[in-house]
Amino acid sequence: MAVAATLVLAVSACTTSSGQEDGSAGITGAGAIVTVAPSDRHEPIDLAGETIDGGQLDLADYRGQVVVVNYWASWCGPCRGEAPALVEAQKRLPEAQFVGLDRNDDSKANAVAFTRTFDVPYPSLYDSGGKLLLAFNGAVPPTSLPSTIVLDAEGRVAAVVLGPTTTTTLVDLVHDVGGTA
Repeated sequence: MAVAATLVLAVSACTTSSGQEDGSAGITGAGAIVTVAPSDRHEPIDLAGETIDGGQLDLADYRGQVVVVNYWASWCGPCRGEAPALVEAQKRLPEAQFVGLDRNDDSKANAVAFTRTFDVPYPSLYDSGGKLLLAFNGAVPPTSLPSTIVLDAEGRVAAVVLGPTTTTTLVDLVHDVGGTA
């Protein structure tokens, strides 16, 4: 998969967005953005599971909307740093659905505390076995925290941000993918 190869090459160091080492093994903050042309997008992502609060979520329920999936963990410094930007982007993008994907080595209690601390209004899937991330077919390396995936209205990977993102980046990507201004 060309997207996966490009993304894996973009992840080469454990740094923050300023290029400083984060101190957390396997965490990148490279901030690389990869977009996928509509003609190069693969099949829709099939992702469903339990949320951190015990509910159920299926991305297929959001077909017809652009979906922003943020891969995070409560112990990840860059994830904590970007959380306010994601919350603000969600407020500015009522046409998009936001979903979190909590890394498998995080505890549910810590994940719930994280979402309360940062007033995260959208649901987060709990990747208990580390298998949910596999639904993205290698577009996001498991060690690339945080990462944000933008799915088009058909549920296909349209863009990926490896490392911390900003409100402006997300708003622009969602508008580009959704065809709105």
